[in-house]
Amino acid sequence: MTELKKIKILLAYDGSNFALDAVQYIGTVFPSDRTEVVIFYVETKLPISFWHMEKELDFRFHTPEIRASMATRKKTVNLAMEKARKVLTDSGFPSDSVHTVIYRKNQGIIQDIIEESHQGYDALIIGRKGHSRIKDFFIDTLPIRLLGKIKNIPLIVVGRKPSHKNILVAFDGTREIMKAVERMSSLIDTSGCKLLLCHSQQPLRMFRTPPEKSPSELFDLSVNYFLEAGFSPDQVSFEIIEDEKDPTRCILNKAKYGGYGTIVIGRRALTTLKRMMLNRVGNRIFRYAEGHVVWVVQ
Repeated sequence: MTELKKIKILLAYDGSNFALDAVQYIGTVFPSDRTEVVIFYVETKLPISFWHMEKELDFRFHTPEIRASMATRKKTVNLAMEKARKVLTDSGFPSDSVHTVIYRKNQGIIQDIIEESHQGYDALIIGRKGHSRIKDFFIDTLPIRLLGKIKNIPLIVVGRKPSHKNILVAFDGTREIMKAVERMSSLIDTSGCKLLLCHSQQPLRMFRTPPEKSPSELFDLSVNYFLEAGFSPDQVSFEIIEDEKDPTRCILNKAKYGGYGTIVIGRRALTTLKRMMLNRVGNRIFRYAEGHVVWVVQ
């Protein structure tokens, strides 16, 4: 087996409990002896209260309040960052492999995260929801926009830290999902994992060209990637679910009722789902996975 490479993780952090779940997920899944984590917080220049004061034309008389608000928020952010850092060091990460960065907002929160993700990272991780005042922003806008921008590394959205490491790979035999299999297995700590390669096979309709390779042949290729990454044969299984008209619903139900806390999908497999996210139905489908960790691998 070849020597496993060092890993560099970017955690987009806002100090919320959901973001803390993402921290705990990192501490549980990623190997502490070869993972470097950057906890990245985008700081706005002035608190929202300032702009309310400006609209009321009395902001000049509230300078002490503004300074006090900024000082309080700075203290809160620093405490949250230190709490996140402690979670990782308590999980076995060396102190010199966990870094905190408070970044002054430049182009906007999303764009600043995207720009930072280009700096040699192996994955971008973010909590599914942020603070309540921007809850809808995190649920609807952020995942969609990141899907179109994060192209070279996995995007990992943590809805809730799973109490186990059962992983469902939404397997469709495409080049993208094969890449997802290889990328994920090179990043995570394989000990204690159970993986299911799940293929939802739609009914074969008239005039539809049969696939070049059977699902079982494709599974054999994929399993080899896992074995090379350190999984034992008894950790990996596969399942073919036939005659499913809605593969997306099939995968979500299998994850929900089968006890799989993490879902892995290839970028190409998200094309239809991403389009559906743009309407109310799509938002509802996305919320169905809110208790899961979702890996999107390009």
